Amino acid sequence: MRLLRSRWLRPHASLLLRRSLWQPTPRGVAIGLACGVFFGILIPFGQMLVAILAAALLRGNLFLAAVGTLVTNPLTAPFVYLGAHRLGRWMLTWSPQAEIEATVAAAARAGESVWSQLTSFDFGTATLHLAAGLTACSIVGGALAYVIGYFAIRWRERRQPVSVTMVGSRRRG
Repeated sequence: MRLLRSRWLRPHASLLLRRSLWQPTPRGVAIGLACGVFFGILIPFGQMLVAILAAALLRGNLFLAAVGTLVTNPLTAPFVYLGAHRLGRWMLTWSPQAEIEATVAAAARAGESVWSQLTSFDFGTATLHLAAGLTACSIVGGALAYVIGYFAIRWRERRQPVSVTMVGSRRRG
């Protein structure tokens, strides 16, 4: 447990070592997975640490909080961020007329150099679109992960046979 001696995690060591946060209960699995997916989509860096701390505070499964952040990995991140940007642009652009005008303007700029396109690009609007899209995707993804995680662990518990132990019996050996 050398990691828990670090100055960043030392204040949270007693919380992170609770046995109940590592057990696969329906509520804990659902919360842990939801925190992981939510923060995995919402923030690009430090997502695993934030998801684990949020799951610990909400008493969710810490392992699944860490695994849930892997929804955005180097292979899927470009698609997630591109989709989130397009979703945010769609959410913040209410008129189809603006989409048509943007397409016409992009076609007119197709002949320009890359440098002139970069200098005229509005990074503030693109960031707003990305933030809106990531927020919407993380809320929907977190809610879906909660529902899927909850029902998956309930289904698993129903399929496992119940073991009967004799109370008060002693084994001699």
